[in-house]
Amino acid sequence: MKLTRALVLLVLVVLSWPAYAGTTLTVETPPTETDLTPYLEVYEDPYSRFGAEDLRHESFNAQFEDLQRETANYGFSNSDWWVRFSVRNSGARHRTLAFKLDYPLLDHVDVWVLSGDRIVRSWETGNRQPFSTRAIEHRDFLFPLSLASEEKQTVYIRVRTKGPVNIGLTLFDAPTLLAATQVEYLVFGAYFGGFLLLALCISLLYLMDRQVAFLYYLTYILSYSSYMLAFNGLAFQYLWPEAPEFGQISRPVLLTLSIIFLLQFCRSLLGIQRLSPLLNRGVTALQCVLVGVLIAVPVVGYGVLVEPLAVFLLLALGLVFAMGVVAHLKGEAAARYYLWAWSVFLGGVFIYLLKVFGALPHNFVTHYGFQIGSFFEFVFLSVALGVRVRELRIQSNVDGLTGLANRRHFDRELTSEFRQSDRPEAELSLLVMDVDHFKDFNDKHGHAVGDKVLKELAVVLKKQIRRPGTAFRYGGEEFAVLLPRTALDEARVLAERLRERISKDVPFEDVTVSIGVVSCKDGSFDSSAEFFNAGDKALYLAKNTGRDRVAIYRTGMKSIVDPRHAGATAVSEGNG
Repeated sequence: MKLTRALVLLVLVVLSWPAYAGTTLTVETPPTETDLTPYLEVYEDPYSRFGAEDLRHESFNAQFEDLQRETANYGFSNSDWWVRFSVRNSGARHRTLAFKLDYPLLDHVDVWVLSGDRIVRSWETGNRQPFSTRAIEHRDFLFPLSLASEEKQTVYIRVRTKGPVNIGLTLFDAPTLLAATQVEYLVFGAYFGGFLLLALCISLLYLMDRQVAFLYYLTYILSYSSYMLAFNGLAFQYLWPEAPEFGQISRPVLLTLSIIFLLQFCRSLLGIQRLSPLLNRGVTALQCVLVGVLIAVPVVGYGVLVEPLAVFLLLALGLVFAMGVVAHLKGEAAARYYLWAWSVFLGGVFIYLLKVFGALPHNFVTHYGFQIGSFFEFVFLSVALGVRVRELRIQSNVDGLTGLANRRHFDRELTSEFRQSDRPEAELSLLVMDVDHFKDFNDKHGHAVGDKVLKELAVVLKKQIRRPGTAFRYGGEEFAVLLPRTALDEARVLAERLRERISKDVPFEDVTVSIGVVSCKDGSFDSSAEFFNAGDKALYLAKNTGRDRVAIYRTGMKSIVDPRHAGATAVSEGNG
């Protein structure tokens, strides 16, 4: 009886050795694509005690347990992680298959394929081994399986890595794998091609406009896209296939640079230095810490820095969102698109992580959620940058006190309109205006009240002047009104109306203006500067003849009082 029991036990051991997987995947016809997760058994080896010589030992195989979770992903771990699965070819013909381990940043990946008690294939590869150790040249880890009719093979995989332990396994037949790889590389080509095109466009815009925000955005694009090349295993495959240790340094360096340039770009884009000094100091402090990380990478290595970098990335994202919220609350137009950019990006990352932890199925959207999110992030950031640049251009052309166009804008518009006035049918007039006795007013009432006068005067100008006319604050208490397609008589009527309205509508006593009027048709001017000087001469004649009046510049005429308008004066070039 005891002998019978021993024989039964021996038979059971032999039948189960060396393939102990709880469920065997049976392949009758080639599977198009099969998730291997339901067929996995796992074992954590915290002391790295086991190796290839233990694969046939019952004591080792007894350590494996069914996967009690949706995915074989374990975060950061110093243990060796073993997984195994079995595949049986129940068909009448030989089958050639391949399985993929779809996380390219695993440091060491060792694979053994057993048929019965015999190791038929084995590989020692990983992200810290030369790329030539890969079973199949691919950014992920691909391994072939060759099964005869009715043959069962058991695959053992050992993963050892300083980064996150992500073990996602999929079984393919050859045609499906080829098609999936082609689509995958087409997507990556479009993804990184989009980054390259965006970088070229931003470079051209920077060269034309010299806005520093363009430069910061360009450095962020280049560093982030380079990091993504490394993160997706493409840089290892195509740029440094025989230098794996360089890849270990390049990834943390590129990620750190991406965070530094991202913070600088966001600060510049939203004007955080002006909006929130506290956040601005926080950005500077984190950037200083990250510079220290850059210096430390070649010394301490990727393994030591990978977890701190994850913390710094979370802190950076917190600052990025805080800057966006503050800018939005302060009314910055670019902040809306900026927040959309980061919401889409984090949404893509969240979808990807849900897939990693098994909450969402593995498909195109979930697997490439990270890339999809980051691509649309850059689209929205580009829109935000465009909005911000437009704001900066407007701000550079607008007087901060009055809201009118400023001297810089006036000089540009005057030159442009003067050139067009050479055409026979073109008309161009100019009003040059000055607040009377403004220095005395400031001395009496203070500069704060003087600023209010200028603001109220600007309100009158905005109400009274219609297109194509434009009002400008030329400087101090001096204003100009450029009037394209406007003849002298129309300009004179407008000048008198402005003089009257300002004296009535500006809510301070004794505030009047003197105005000089000039038209291109009433003088021979060689340049826009001469044209403006003529208007300035008319202004000073108005001030010298009593103020609170309109003076008109006319070549070859003597100074006379215009009988149609009280205080209106015509001035010749010689009497200016």
